[in-house]
Amino acid sequence: MVAYPEFVNGAPPVITLKEYDVAPWAGSTCVDSQRGEYVVVVMEEPTKVVARISNDDKETLDKIFKSAHATHAQQQSK
Repeated sequence: MVAYPEFVNGAPPVITLKEYDVAPWAGSTCVDSQRGEYVVVVMEEPTKVVARISNDDKETLDKIFKSAHATHAQQQSK
């Protein structure tokens, strides 16, 4: 069983993208955008948030998500 990070004061901990990249549980999770912030969710349980991504990494994730949405739109138009 994968051990996800412990909550802090009842909320998912805030981590950086670098911390996420090396987390032992990264392979069973993905980054999602929810309510204006980036969060880490368990892939089998998309509503289960296990961490929040630091706002310091928001610009990087904005670029990644924008590029992914553009690529998806191009693929759908073919």
